[in-house]
Amino acid sequence: MGHNPKFLIAIFYVFIRMMILLLEPKKNQMVNAADATYYEVPNFCVTRSTHLQDPYNDIPKFICSSLDWHGYNIAFRQDQDNVVTIVLSGIYEKNWIGIGVSKNGKMVGSSAVVGWLRGNDSNTSVIKQYSLEDQLKEQCKPDKGDLQFAKAAPIMVLKEKVIYLAFQLQFPHPLAYQPFIFAAGLGKPGNYNILSEHQFKTSMAVDFSRGTFTLGYVDSRKVKINHGILVQFVGFFVGLATVAVGKSLYDQIHADFSSHRAIGYIVLSLSVLEVCQFVVRPWRSSKVRYYWNLSHYWVGRVTILLGPLNILIGLYMGNGDERLKMTFLCVLVFFIVAELYLEIRLLMKRKREQTTKLNEPIPLAKPYFEM
Repeated sequence: MGHNPKFLIAIFYVFIRMMILLLEPKKNQMVNAADATYYEVPNFCVTRSTHLQDPYNDIPKFICSSLDWHGYNIAFRQDQDNVVTIVLSGIYEKNWIGIGVSKNGKMVGSSAVVGWLRGNDSNTSVIKQYSLEDQLKEQCKPDKGDLQFAKAAPIMVLKEKVIYLAFQLQFPHPLAYQPFIFAAGLGKPGNYNILSEHQFKTSMAVDFSRGTFTLGYVDSRKVKINHGILVQFVGFFVGLATVAVGKSLYDQIHADFSSHRAIGYIVLSLSVLEVCQFVVRPWRSSKVRYYWNLSHYWVGRVTILLGPLNILIGLYMGNGDERLKMTFLCVLVFFIVAELYLEIRLLMKRKREQTTKLNEPIPLAKPYFEM
């Protein structure tokens, strides 16, 4: 079959559409697909609770919503002293439940309040704070975290098969738009209070300034990863196509631009290396992940810089149109300036993240409670 340009363009378009569909971010699943039973705790958000005492019982004054899983509801309230009251309720399934305060809707880097009952039907509860340092359960460390409990003691009670977890957190300043995370475990924590695997998790955001609640906070990290994968493969195939076109052009005009050709093959080799690095990417817990990040970081940036530069070299070596050369030169300068700006901005952001903790928290006073 001949090299029909329209056919190649159609194939490339179909590939891009497939990648977009495969990598499109999906909304959080609110219901366990293996469990067809739907539970509901009636009138939680509109009725004062008779099972809780002040300051946890006046739910109608809270920002309240359903979590769309096993009858779970959650309510938030912030007072003038920057004390945030949180009440969680749902069908008890002999497991742990927890609420985390997140910087960006993600688990890693958050601090969470987790509770469970000691007995199967007992009101003897354990409430602990956890520092969620990684997704590995061993890195969810009990009795650590950045949250400060307020004066009202946290409680966890079981009433008529409905579990309630309520607590207050003290913040140094008012919260405006704040992400939270929720998780429910498979059973109770094991030895040394290590949390078991969760059977459900979701994220949310509360806008205290407007009194609104949004379920399903967008995971920016996952969006960035999907976007990076898409750009990675698109860049690879575009680079492969340009090398094929350049080779064909060289054969037709019998050109001999050795430096331009060499840079082109270097760019293609680096593009292949980037794709290979994606395929063999080590786990985040691996000791070589740091070196993989450095390699991926620099190989990608060198490739991005050499590609447009080689196009400009080809225009000058091939005696291209002067207006075209000047136009592309202006575009290349703008590209380099924009790249430098974004790199500096990224470095400053990372520096701020290293020196700033969640909401400038007060050190934890009482991380452990038994009732």
